[in-house]
Amino acid sequence: MVPEPLPDQRPARVRLEWGLTGARALLGADGSACLVVVVDVLSFSTAVTVACERGTVVHPYPYRDPAGASALAARLGATLAGPRGDGRVSLSPSTLRHLRGGRLVLPSPNGATIAHGLAGTGAVVVVGCVRNASAVAQVVDEHLAADATHDVVLVPAGERWADGSLRPCLEDHLGAGAIAAAIPRVGDLSTEARAAALLWQATPDPAATIRDTTSGRELVAAGWPQDVEIAAEHDATESVARLTDDGLGPAFTGNGP
Repeated sequence: MVPEPLPDQRPARVRLEWGLTGARALLGADGSACLVVVVDVLSFSTAVTVACERGTVVHPYPYRDPAGASALAARLGATLAGPRGDGRVSLSPSTLRHLRGGRLVLPSPNGATIAHGLAGTGAVVVVGCVRNASAVAQVVDEHLAADATHDVVLVPAGERWADGSLRPCLEDHLGAGAIAAAIPRVGDLSTEARAAALLWQATPDPAATIRDTTSGRELVAAGWPQDVEIAAEHDATESVARLTDDGLGPAFTGNGP
């Protein structure tokens, strides 16, 4: 017996669900009217935003296919992001601040995998984080105003447990909430999106909270406190990276600082 699909939070026009499975569930069979915001604060969304601010084109790639990522980088003449701490550019936003143009293949287990998985859905896909929350909210507002059929899906990426299952994480919920709280059309928010906005508004010191999350403490303990600091800079940029395909595969390009 095939189970009935869960309700998709309609008629709300701004909805929220976790991970790639959640995004696909809310998109349905045709995502062409939808704007999807992938929120992976520590660190994919922050890393993409930092790189695209500097004119770099970022190709997201699933984390579990290193051979494929390496082959794509070789074919494009792109830089391949490596592991943190080996002296190369990586998923660490602090290693991307020196970039000036070019192409970057950026694998990650959560945000990049989600973005890559959404590339063929017909939806407009952008990355959102704490750094560009208000700018993303403006893009959301413009998308909703452009057509009454348009809708928006906020997708906190979450992390993964050792068995591969989704681990919802506070920093991504806060990032989605920072965006939701800045959307002028409050009446368009689903209960889930409104709850995220209230979480952000009720957090007196979001930067300290992000530092104290499981992922934040993990990065600090590993010697990457600057990555957490960069990720927690609220509205540090007006750049919103959008997923496009110029014939070389799905890639994020920015709209300037």
